[in-house]
Amino acid sequence: MKFGRHDRPSEEPDVERYTWFCWTCIFCIRDNNERGLKMQEADAGAESRWTKAASRAQGLTDLGIGGAVRRYFLVHFPLTVLAGLFVGFALAFLWPDVAEGFLRSGLYLGSILGGLGVSVVGWIYGSKKVSPMVRDHPIGVTLGLTAEEVKHVRRQVLGKEPIDVNHMSVLTGAAVQIRAGLAKQLLWSPGLLIYFAGQSLSRGIHSFIDVMMIVLLLGMVVLSGLTARQFRQTGLFLTSTSLSGSDHPN
Repeated sequence: MKFGRHDRPSEEPDVERYTWFCWTCIFCIRDNNERGLKMQEADAGAESRWTKAASRAQGLTDLGIGGAVRRYFLVHFPLTVLAGLFVGFALAFLWPDVAEGFLRSGLYLGSILGGLGVSVVGWIYGSKKVSPMVRDHPIGVTLGLTAEEVKHVRRQVLGKEPIDVNHMSVLTGAAVQIRAGLAKQLLWSPGLLIYFAGQSLSRGIHSFIDVMMIVLLLGMVVLSGLTARQFRQTGLFLTSTSLSGSDHPN
């Protein structure tokens, strides 16, 4: 079968397919450009955040937080506990409770007074003795960083991630502020432990409330242990970066 001049199949390109291909390429190029611009803006924003954090970290120094905390637990803490117990047993002797007995009454009153005393003395000591040991900045170092960036900063300070040397000034400044906050928490939180421990010992285990009090006490012991561990980790971090002054983490 022969085809005439006008009967041959068309060899012209598919205009619609070619047009669709061109527009697809245009959209891909535009999306790539927009994505590149967004990445550049994100990088510029991150750099700006870290620069501001580094400026806030300038001058932050630990001048001896560890020594102040040691003095508190070696001197002020035991004296406060003994004073509370003494007053508690004195009150139990002057106003005896026949039902409870002298020992349980004294322990109950002593734990209340000792716990409250430790919390108050710890708070005052933190304000008067620990705060001056920090050459601080009124604004938090990590203020302005994203939540993920703050998380990584804290994990690096606590030794859970490798240290990023590019942000060393921010890390050391944050470590000083974290350490100061942990120190103050260590000073007053034992008061709550003493209070609940005394209540548990004096009450015994007679009801569901007594069991819950013991569970609460154990939870507070665990939290206090974690706080003490993090306090030590911040000291180790500052010592390893040689920016802790005369302070020693232990």
